[in-house]
Amino acid sequence: MKGRHAFCPKSGAQLSDEVHYDETGRALRHGVGDDHAAKTQPNGELTNGALRSSKVAIFNYFRRCHQRHRDADSSLYPKAAIALSRLKRAASGDMAWDMYVWLALGERLDRRGFDVHWMNAHVELRCPRCGGRLKFEEVACDDVVATCGTDCTNDDGDRLDEIRQTVVDLYEAAFGTDARDVPTTDELTLL
Repeated sequence: MKGRHAFCPKSGAQLSDEVHYDETGRALRHGVGDDHAAKTQPNGELTNGALRSSKVAIFNYFRRCHQRHRDADSSLYPKAAIALSRLKRAASGDMAWDMYVWLALGERLDRRGFDVHWMNAHVELRCPRCGGRLKFEEVACDDVVATCGTDCTNDDGDRLDEIRQTVVDLYEAAFGTDARDVPTTDELTLL
């Protein structure tokens, strides 16, 4: 993930508050180990997060975020790990971005009876075209549009429908053995 939810894309470790500068003057942070029983071990790389992270990194981030909201859940974590394996195996290209994997994971866990609403607090939607930040605007009661902050396509288009469709496509690629289990874009829990 990038932005305010950034973590080490290899280990899932939290990033330091301390900033280091590379040879070009770019501000970067390093991973910080945590006190969880599984001991997330950062690898020492400098990073600001990434659009794509490893399965291990996303799982460690998931577990850490979950434990901010709930007690550790020994029935949830194995299901999340298996779902992440299937999602990462099915994802290719931009579909492998963390935000899509995160949202599809939430949908899978929701459909398996787990509370996932807390997951919305730990993902930042990005422009599906350039990966940049989105601007959100309420245009009507309960109707929000998200446009690219840099207007990378010069059309001020709403990117939420595109994000929803990618989440559904990823979910179907990973879990679509039963068409009744695949959500529509209107049925997504986290979007």
